[in-house]
Amino acid sequence: MTEFLDPVLNFIAENPSLAGLICFLAAMGEALFIVGLFVPTTVVLVGAGTLVGLGKLDPVPLFIWTTLGATAGDAISYWIGYRFKDKIKSMWPLNKYSHMIDSGEKFFQQHGGKSVFIGRFVPGVKSVVPGIAGMAGMNFTRFSIVNVTSAFAWTIAHIGPGIIAGSALSAVGQISGRLAFVLGALLLIIFLFVILGRWLILIILPLFPNAHALIVAWFSRRPDRVSQWIARNFDPDHPRSAGMLASAVLLLITMPAFFWVVGQVAPGEPMVRADLSILNFFDSLRTPVGDKIMVFFTTLGDGVVVAAVATAVAAYLFLRKAWRRGIGFIIAMAGTAMFVPLFKLLLHRSRPMELYAGADAYSFPSGHATLTAVLFGICAVLIAHDLNRWLKASVFSIIATFVIAIGFSRVYLGAHWMSDVLAGLLFGTAMVSAFAFVFGPIHNEKIGRATLAAIVVATLTVFGGWHIWSTFDKALLTYQPKADTEVLTASGWRDNGWQFLPARRIELNGDREEPLVIQFAGPLPQFAKAAEKDGWQLPPKWSLTTAGGFVEGKTPPDSLPILPRSQNGRQPDLVLIRKDTDETRGGRWVLRLWPSRYQILQGGSLQPLYLGSVVHEHILRPMGEFSGPRTDLEVPPASDNPAILMSGAMSKKRQDGTTVVLVLKGSGAQ
Repeated sequence: MTEFLDPVLNFIAENPSLAGLICFLAAMGEALFIVGLFVPTTVVLVGAGTLVGLGKLDPVPLFIWTTLGATAGDAISYWIGYRFKDKIKSMWPLNKYSHMIDSGEKFFQQHGGKSVFIGRFVPGVKSVVPGIAGMAGMNFTRFSIVNVTSAFAWTIAHIGPGIIAGSALSAVGQISGRLAFVLGALLLIIFLFVILGRWLILIILPLFPNAHALIVAWFSRRPDRVSQWIARNFDPDHPRSAGMLASAVLLLITMPAFFWVVGQVAPGEPMVRADLSILNFFDSLRTPVGDKIMVFFTTLGDGVVVAAVATAVAAYLFLRKAWRRGIGFIIAMAGTAMFVPLFKLLLHRSRPMELYAGADAYSFPSGHATLTAVLFGICAVLIAHDLNRWLKASVFSIIATFVIAIGFSRVYLGAHWMSDVLAGLLFGTAMVSAFAFVFGPIHNEKIGRATLAAIVVATLTVFGGWHIWSTFDKALLTYQPKADTEVLTASGWRDNGWQFLPARRIELNGDREEPLVIQFAGPLPQFAKAAEKDGWQLPPKWSLTTAGGFVEGKTPPDSLPILPRSQNGRQPDLVLIRKDTDETRGGRWVLRLWPSRYQILQGGSLQPLYLGSVVHEHILRPMGEFSGPRTDLEVPPASDNPAILMSGAMSKKRQDGTTVVLVLKGSGAQ
């Protein structure tokens, strides 16, 4: 992992002024009037703080640049408000966010001048309060004092957690770079989901208020009962119409998407190959510490914990006499609990590992992902009911983070294919959307949101903690990595076994790429030493210097680092390059050898089997200012395959005419 991150980190570390400028612009952008909604400042500043924690940046200049940016942004917003006054409410696109300005005005009226300090930390009003202060004619000197002090505190609040996270990530990296990569991948998935949801709720939806009214007006003009029902319930004046509309749209997206995934897991489909590649990829990243973290999450999604939380929620709803929502909750949970095993029996898709008996022995869809999505998704709907947009976004973000972590753990531990988890999340989201659509408009069943949240957290803590304490060690043994090695005899491999090995490289997305023209069994140093005689050499490692070769127009082909490629989720164990001697063609040859799950037995000795490709890369030089490799030949002539030069090499032909070279070296090999 570090060989890919080092160029980026080194570049930032060697250009601290650029990092400071980025933080200045990000901090200023978030403080600009309304524009701050679109700027993901938290990500940038926490990321910069992380680099400080990793020892890549000096904290003092970064702190100064960020404080100056936050101060400048608020000052510009103040000037906009002071200059345009109430005209702002009628200016496009600011008029699309009039509710934000109204909220800011109420906040300013309630807190007065100190709202400039407080508002910087309050989601939903922080991008409008400085402008409101200008509109209200707040004294500029007083505003400036509050602006600078709040920017100082705000910078600490954003960069500080990043520094802590960077220090923690550095410590994790010292334990295992693979563990740091896994945690980073999980955080990235959660971040993308949360940031997209935030933009949808707070930025995109307000841009289309008239579309809602136009659609409802069209239905209201139609005489049939269904159209009239839609017009009544989705009327913009209806207090819950927006939530019902969002639920309906989400249902219409997720349910077809679920059945699309069902169609993609048929044998031979790209998603099946992608599932295997992703499984192998995570298998190569597993560590003992990572296993413990993921077993913790997956245990919280076990049936006993889900049943306990569901029972507590149902009991509370009935005690509060929320009969319709309680019955709807029971129907949703019971229906999902029956749907999952029935669909497993219908599809009969095998798991990556043997875990359970009966219907649960099958894989599609993931019961953990489906049931937790339905359970906690409905809890989020009930808790976030009638809250403002920011609080709704916060509740759903927390629930989504927890559910995604459980689903992620199933793939990491090898209990499910990625498509199993994806299908479970889609179906679970569809069920939550249906529940929100049907039971969201109910207003005469009062539910204590804080009480319900406390019940969910308490039940999850008590029963989840008990379940983890009683089954954790057993679960670690159950989910420990399983050896997936298959042994072939040397004669059986040479006769016809080679034909059953993958013929083409498989990308993480399941696509079949260049042919695999080498099957080598033996120590890799022997292969590299034999290939060296024919001009093959190790490529330059990734560094700031070698990466800079891509932006120069005269970089020799053998001075450019190699772009990463995976085979079935595995990274190559050996990469070699050779400069092309054909001046008319130019470029370089690139050889990669990936590990396979096979071993070759000969003379009582086992040798690991590697699969390899040899491709030709032409170096593109657009405008003479850049150097970029592009594969222009995927099947080399026999003379350009270095494996053919090794003793004992055998050439075989596939039905498509591709020549595959088989080589067995090491103890007992000829």
